[in-house]
Amino acid sequence: MNWKNLFVPGEDFSVAQAKEYMDTRGADAYQLLDVRQPKEYEQGHLPGAKLIPLKELPGRLSELEKEKPVIVYCAVGGRSKAAAQLLAGKDFASVYNMAGGIKAWQGGQAKGPEEAGLEFFTGQEEYEDGVSLAYAMEDGLQEFYRLMAGRAKDEDERQLYTRLMGFEDMHKARLLVEYRQTHGSEAMPDKGVTGIMEGGSRVQDFLVQAEPHLHSKRDILELAMALETQALDLYSRMAQKSGQQEVRALFLRLADEEKMHLFYLADEMDTVLSQNPRAVDGKQER
Repeated sequence: MNWKNLFVPGEDFSVAQAKEYMDTRGADAYQLLDVRQPKEYEQGHLPGAKLIPLKELPGRLSELEKEKPVIVYCAVGGRSKAAAQLLAGKDFASVYNMAGGIKAWQGGQAKGPEEAGLEFFTGQEEYEDGVSLAYAMEDGLQEFYRLMAGRAKDEDERQLYTRLMGFEDMHKARLLVEYRQTHGSEAMPDKGVTGIMEGGSRVQDFLVQAEPHLHSKRDILELAMALETQALDLYSRMAQKSGQQEVRALFLRLADEEKMHLFYLADEMDTVLSQNPRAVDGKQER
């Protein structure tokens, strides 16, 4: 074998270019590949990234689609550069190395191992199982926000939680309409999944963890952005794992909706920071 043929120069993306590329495209328009080690991925990864450590990549090329663009990243750009060259040498159509790696990334990161949140998802679910699971997770997050609204310290915080609940209402309504149109049933199937929210956490467990840290609108928005990032990541991983095309398409659509929610939350955060400049330094807004 001529090993030189495997390592073809690829194209570099700056972190800003990679972010713009992903922000302006749907989740199914590209592949995001993390070539670090599992422990690195667990500590923080870009939402929706598929983990294939560099040393395993030559034997797992079949898990990637050759005709779909691939954005590769690692910690600082060295391993991903080698991975991008390898993919380009194996006739992948469009390969981009994210120079600077995740250490230069300025956006949100998901946390947890590759299988986090998938303990209740086998990948073999039919459409009604997938839509029921998605509906249950949206309902779980709405319940979390409802509980937090009941404990809010002032009307501004209560209204913010109410708006966040509205996100989940829209998700649930869209899922119900889609299910009715596709399967002609008026009622969403109940598959017995309760108390689980977007991202895979259990509502009551997360409530105990989160409440002591929520002291301001900024804290609430940071939490909401973290939850939406985890949800984007989980829906993307569920799509990757699904063996049913209809279910895969469902979770990719939900991933795209989470991305739009993150844009809205980022705008809300900018508004809070502009109204309360001291919040930029981590001080309370009140």
